[in-house]
Amino acid sequence: MAGAALITVPAAPAAAAAAAAAPPVPAPASVSTSVPASAADWTSADAARFWTPERMATATPAAGAAVRSAPRPGSGPARAPYAGVPAAATYAGSPAVGVLYYVDSALATHSCTASVVQSPKGNLIVTAAHCSLGTKTAFVPQYRTGVAAGAQPYGIWAVDRAFRDNRHTAQGPGSDLDFAFATVKANPAGRQIQQLTGGNKLTRTPGYAVPVTVIGYPNSRSAPADKAVKCRTTTTRLTGYKQLRFACAGYYGGTSGSPFLMNYDERTRTGDLVGNLGGWNGGGLLNNDDAVSFSPLYDAEVFDLYDAAVADRAPTVKPKLPDVLGGGETWAHARHLVSGEYTGDGKADLITVWTDGEVTLYTGDGRGGYTGETRLAAPNTVWAKAVTLTGGEFTGGGTGDLIARWPDGSVTLNADAGAANKLGRQTRLQAPNATWKHAVQIAAGRWSAGARPDDLVVRWSDGEVSLYSDVSATVRFSREKMLYGPNPTWKNAAQLLGGDFTGANGAWDLMVRWADGKRTVHPDVGAAGIRPGTVLKPASAWGRTAMLNAAGNHTANGRPDDLLVLWADGRLSSYPETGSTLGAERLLVPPKVR
Repeated sequence: MAGAALITVPAAPAAAAAAAAAPPVPAPASVSTSVPASAADWTSADAARFWTPERMATATPAAGAAVRSAPRPGSGPARAPYAGVPAAATYAGSPAVGVLYYVDSALATHSCTASVVQSPKGNLIVTAAHCSLGTKTAFVPQYRTGVAAGAQPYGIWAVDRAFRDNRHTAQGPGSDLDFAFATVKANPAGRQIQQLTGGNKLTRTPGYAVPVTVIGYPNSRSAPADKAVKCRTTTTRLTGYKQLRFACAGYYGGTSGSPFLMNYDERTRTGDLVGNLGGWNGGGLLNNDDAVSFSPLYDAEVFDLYDAAVADRAPTVKPKLPDVLGGGETWAHARHLVSGEYTGDGKADLITVWTDGEVTLYTGDGRGGYTGETRLAAPNTVWAKAVTLTGGEFTGGGTGDLIARWPDGSVTLNADAGAANKLGRQTRLQAPNATWKHAVQIAAGRWSAGARPDDLVVRWSDGEVSLYSDVSATVRFSREKMLYGPNPTWKNAAQLLGGDFTGANGAWDLMVRWADGKRTVHPDVGAAGIRPGTVLKPASAWGRTAMLNAAGNHTANGRPDDLLVLWADGRLSSYPETGSTLGAERLLVPPKVR
C-alpha cells in the first residue's frame, strides 16, 4: 500500500500550541532512523480521551496520500483480476493486530495496520516504514468500528517512539527495508500491551514460497464495512527484490503494515511473523490493484532494527544502497544500448537512448556494475528518431564515438561522446540518400589491421552484408568489402554485435541475434568474409523477449566479451565473459513489477 513518509511524534508540552498551528514537515525518507520519545503528557489514557467514536469514524487518509481504489458501490466482494487469485474475507480479528490512528495539525487522520511483536518488555509493535506515525498516534488492537476508544476490546495505546532503517526508499533496493518498530506506553493500569494481547514471534522468512495468513484493516473509504480482513495463501518472489509477492484481492489502503504470519493459530490468534505488507511502492502495484501486495523479506536487517527498538536506542545509520540503474519501469523505455569507453578511465560504460530522445551515460566500475549516471541530452525529438546506433573509436580521441543512421538515410558521427563532452562533435558521414535507408543493422568493431574498433559491419534490407574498414570523418565509407551478397538468410539477422568472444588471437568476432531467438558467434571476421558461426543460444523465446543487446569490456579480463541483454519486461541482464557459451546471468535491473 502506498502511504505518506515516516516519522514524526508529538511535540513537547511547551511547543504543543505552536506545533498545532504549523503544518508538519515530513522527514525525508533517507534521513530519520528513530524519533525522540513522545511527550510525557501523551499517555494511553489521553489517547482514549482524544479518540472519540466520532473522530475514529471520520478518520481519513492524509491529503495527497496514495491509497488503492475502493470497490465500486454495489460491486460486492473484492474481485480477483487474475485467474486463481483468492479474495480476502472479513474476519473477527486478532488481539495482536490492530489499527494505527494519528492526527496532524488539522486533525486530519491517517491509518495503517500494525501488530504486536513479542519482546522482553512487551511494548513493541511492527508496521511498514512508509506509514506515517504523527502527533497523538494511537494503536487500537482488534479494532471495532463505531466503538469508543475506552470500550475497544483491548483498549487504545499511545505510541511512544518509532524505529526505522534510514536506507528505506519507496522503490529500488531500499524498498526491501519497508518495516518499522514502535514502542507503546503502558495503559493506565501500568500493564504492557503484550500482557493483554499476546504477540507474534519475529521469525526469519524461510524463503520466498511461504504459506502465510495476512490480517489487515482496509480503511473505511475503501471498505465501508470497516472490518479486518484475512487471507491465507502461499507467496512467491517479487523478481529482483528481497520481497514476497502476495496475491489476494481486498488489500486496499489501510492494510500497509499488515503482518504476514506463518503457522497462524486460530486458538491463540498469533503466529510467526515473517513479513509485513509493504515494500516496493509501499507494497503494491503502481495502479494500486488490490489483488497484488508485497512484503519485505525478514533477514538480519529486521533483527538489527528490532534489537535497537528493544534497547530503546537509535539504530545505526548506514550508507544508502546503490541504485544507479533503477527498475524495469524505466528500462522498458530504452530504445538503444551502446557499450564503450566514454569517461576516459579505461572501463566500459553504457549509453542508453530512451524513447523520448533522452540520452544517458552510465559510468562503469570495471566489475560489471555502474557507479553513476550523466545526462548527455535532455528529452528531444531528434535522438528519438535514431534508427540504428553503434559505438566505436573512429576519431582516435581516446574515448568512444557514436555512429547513428537516421530515417532519411543520413549517417552521423559524434566524436568523443561522454561525461566531459556530452554528445561531442557531430560530423555527417553520409548525406540523406535512398541507399542508406536500407542499412538495417550496424555494428562497430576491430575487423581490419588497425588497432582501434573503427570498422563497421552493415546488414542491408535485402540480406547483403558489407564491411567498412577504418571509418572516420575523412575516410567515411570509402573502404567497402562485400561479405555476403543479397540473400534470404541474413535478412533474418535482428541485431549485430562486435566483440572478442573467442579470444583465440585477439581478432574480433561478430555476434548475431536472429529473428527466431538463435544467437551465433562468428569468429575472426574480416575482409576474407564471415566464417560459419557457433550456436551460442538455439532458437528460443529470446527472439521475442530479448529486445536490445550490447557487448563490451565491462569486467576485468580485458576483452569486450560481456553481453548485455534488455528484455521486454524491462529487465537488464549481463552475461560476463561470454565465449563459446553464455556467461552466468547477472541481474542488473529487475523487471517491471507486476
